[in-house]
Amino acid sequence: MRLAVFVISVLWITLIIYLVGLKLQLRSLRRQLEYRISAPVKKPLALELQDNDLMALTAALNQIFKQDEEFRGIQNMHENEYRELITNISHDLRTPLTVLKGYLQLLEHCETDDEGKKYLSVCFRHTDELERRIGQFFEYSYWMNQDEEPQLELLNITNMAADIMTDFIPMFEDKGLTMRLEQNSICKGMAEEEMFRRVMQNLLKNCLQYSVGEVTVFITQDTDKSMSSLQNDATKDKIRICIQNPIAEDSELDVSKIFQRFYVEKKERNQSTGLGLSIVKLLVEKMQGEVFAMRDENLLNIGFYLKAGF
Repeated sequence: MRLAVFVISVLWITLIIYLVGLKLQLRSLRRQLEYRISAPVKKPLALELQDNDLMALTAALNQIFKQDEEFRGIQNMHENEYRELITNISHDLRTPLTVLKGYLQLLEHCETDDEGKKYLSVCFRHTDELERRIGQFFEYSYWMNQDEEPQLELLNITNMAADIMTDFIPMFEDKGLTMRLEQNSICKGMAEEEMFRRVMQNLLKNCLQYSVGEVTVFITQDTDKSMSSLQNDATKDKIRICIQNPIAEDSELDVSKIFQRFYVEKKERNQSTGLGLSIVKLLVEKMQGEVFAMRDENLLNIGFYLKAGF
């Protein structure tokens, strides 16, 4: 009887020790998994307890991680090849395009009848459009290949936006469009000057292409956490730059896709590469900000947040 009680006690103690060891090992695996999320070097999971089922689970997880890393490596390789391809194509196309425009300019100075001048005008229009599109491809590939972190500095966002808008006044007037700046105060934010300039230029160019009425640029200092996930600390302010413009009521523009690479509204496909707003998103994120787009019937609001400076 005593022997049976002793054996049962030993079994219970052994089982408790095993369960405690199993729980400790599961806790260790959980910590290793949590560490892998932020660790620069992804080490395989290690197991101390010799349990067949747990060892099989750990081996399966390590195999999944290995396959995922290999897949990501292939993706990065393809992305780098894609970037290099765009850069090379942009360079390759620029040279013959420059030569073509040069010969067209020579023809322009030759004696030509009215019909010939009309054809030349068409050629100039299409070469200018081709040059613009190649320029966008080149710009996109250039910024994509910039691996260094931009040096952010405190900039007067309001004044810079006003200066950039002034440069666009002649182009807006040519299109019969107007624009105005709305701000509640002088706003300063953390940005890289050239990147900020490119972002604003691309947003205004987008308005030139799609707007059917007055364009309004709103610049505000925003502390409403619900408006953006830009800051983990809700006490940090952010600068909100929003460009609002009316679009055609029958527009099929999908704001959920507007920042996707190569996305264009179907009927506008022949007028755009779909890269302008992709460049906006790329540059804003490089400046540690975020973009947004909203549509209220025929009013389109596109903009971005930046960290505020004090």
